Amino acid sequence: MAIEEKKRKHKDSSEKSHKKKHKSITKIVAPSSPASSVGSPAPAVATSFSEVVVKLYLHLAPMWSGKTMEGVNEQLNAFLMKYVPEVDGIILAHSDVQFTADKGKILYDSPFCHFFITVKFLVWKPKRGTKLVGRINLQSEDHIGLLIYGTFNASIPKSRIPSSTYEWKINEEEAVEEAIQEADEDEDEGTTEAAAEERTRTQYGEWINKATGSSIGGEDGTLEFNVMDIIEANDILTVTGSL
Repeated sequence: MAIEEKKRKHKDSSEKSHKKKHKSITKIVAPSSPASSVGSPAPAVATSFSEVVVKLYLHLAPMWSGKTMEGVNEQLNAFLMKYVPEVDGIILAHSDVQFTADKGKILYDSPFCHFFITVKFLVWKPKRGTKLVGRINLQSEDHIGLLIYGTFNASIPKSRIPSSTYEWKINEEEAVEEAIQEADEDEDEGTTEAAAEERTRTQYGEWINKATGSSIGGEDGTLEFNVMDIIEANDILTVTGSL
């Protein structure tokens, strides 16, 4: 009886360690690089996109029996537009899925099918010191907000906007109109017109080039900037830039 109990305990502990070991962990196999012509080195082009081949350990539910590829794509789609630390970037697309074995495994009393695959991910991971282009979607006296590729957020703080080249110009008409309107609405609460004007001074205006007087983003509102820092929060990357 003692021997049987020891075997049971050994089996239980092995099952626990097995379950811990086989979580869906991304493992980098090899990064892919653009092909270059024979005899000539590939030009060094700074880009925030890269393709990375990774190996994944998947667990498919019984509902995907007979339609394995659909189940695999369903799990891979969960990575899209999210920051994944193992590839150090946001996954935009996946392709070239390959199974490392012909059959999956059913382990112990779990109804899930377990197997490894390799997949190519298209990853967006900007690097510090490179240049990006964004479209301005917000301007204030404190910073400039931009959208990169219409999707990713970027911010250029006032400290990174050279005062020798650019300056903040207030839109006087809108600022005064808004100040008067707010003063009228808050008159019962004792808000003065001066206080309302002060509150709205940084809400309307734009950064302009001192030399030319033109808007910082030009007619199309696009702006090239240097990547200074990259912040990851809630599976999203936010870029801090400098002019």
